[in-house]
Amino acid sequence: MAVCEEILQIILQKPKLKVIDAQTQRFLRNIGAHSVILDLLCEDEDGARINVEMQKTDDDDHVKRVRFNSSNIDTTFTEKGLDYKDFPDIYVIFISKFDMFLEGKTIYHAGIFLRETGTIINDGIHRIFVNCAVDDGSDIAELMQYFKNSTGKNNKFPKLSDRVSYFKESKEGADAMTQVVEEYANKKVLERDKETAKLFLQNGASVELVKKSIPTLSVEFIEKLNLQLTTVEQ
Repeated sequence: MAVCEEILQIILQKPKLKVIDAQTQRFLRNIGAHSVILDLLCEDEDGARINVEMQKTDDDDHVKRVRFNSSNIDTTFTEKGLDYKDFPDIYVIFISKFDMFLEGKTIYHAGIFLRETGTIINDGIHRIFVNCAVDDGSDIAELMQYFKNSTGKNNKFPKLSDRVSYFKESKEGADAMTQVVEEYANKKVLERDKETAKLFLQNGASVELVKKSIPTLSVEFIEKLNLQLTTVEQ
């Protein structure tokens, strides 16, 4: 969590930011709709939710991915009955190896504004795009270059570089990294199987057929999923 806090302090330019919770690969389920796995989801001491996504390839509409993630965070974590004025802020930070907008900047802040006057509207959603392709000499660019190369000790990012050294230079770190990769791969397979089961059920397959086709899922889970899908359709 300390590493997440250090990274966010630099990207958001909030040196006093405090992270009180951090979860990797947080799965947000939407019955009857597209679910999402967030790379990293944090909460700061003010209650703001901060999603950090990492992307290597420019193979999709990532602006809409940011839109979808922010809407899912809103619907998942906003308490029922809360007044709109009390909605917590949401930050979606999209870190890529490529300059998505080809404008020659390390960081872009996207928002909504009045087209007629240029007045910026604050809706509490902060869409931030950062890349490793452009080095403008800023601390954020230096952080991105460290992400890209991950070599040596950098006193500007002591917690991050210490963690990188642990994973790269110690046997315990290497073993831990292997376990993380394996757990991530298993979780990806499981979530893919859950999405496949939902698709089968939506197309009229029986619980028995789904269980036979996807043995990784329990009958109890498939029955519950089928009931939820049936309720949504009604």
